[in-house]
Amino acid sequence: MNNKIKVLVAGPFNSGKTTFIRTANREAYDGVEVPNFDPEEIKELSGTTTVGLDISHINLNGIDFVLVGLPGQKRFSFLWDTLGNDYDAILLLHSAELPLSETEFYVDFFSKTPSWDRAKKLILLTKRDVNPGFNVEKLSKFNLPVLSCDPRSSEDVNSVLMFLYNAMKYSFNR
Repeated sequence: MNNKIKVLVAGPFNSGKTTFIRTANREAYDGVEVPNFDPEEIKELSGTTTVGLDISHINLNGIDFVLVGLPGQKRFSFLWDTLGNDYDAILLLHSAELPLSETEFYVDFFSKTPSWDRAKKLILLTKRDVNPGFNVEKLSKFNLPVLSCDPRSSEDVNSVLMFLYNAMKYSFNR
């Protein structure tokens, strides 16, 4: 088995993609974030948004993980076709604050990419602390494994990455 795993990190805006990648290895993190801006209202919003891609790498137990995060705003979807290919694993983050339709959009989009059929896929439920009553069972409609993850926690991030590695190694449900 290959000891270098390329992981696509995708999902809706503000679901924790950049935080997940930055938490994996702050020293290796590189990304393009700018102040968040609403192009329809032509006004600056609070926080930042990814406008290119986030990238980092980490070595866990002799396995090199390369993490590539795509911008979550649909207005940047023109990047996804190019950047959303050739991955060993696909992490789709879903914030407990968002409706399922948001994640459904990303599942639908990435299921049409060349990586989808061969990559291990996993939905990460984030922001459960903001909405502890979120019904995790709702995510079963996507027929993908689901884990809860706090992308601010190194322990959670590392556990997710090792889960992916073990899934690849033992080849459970793709």
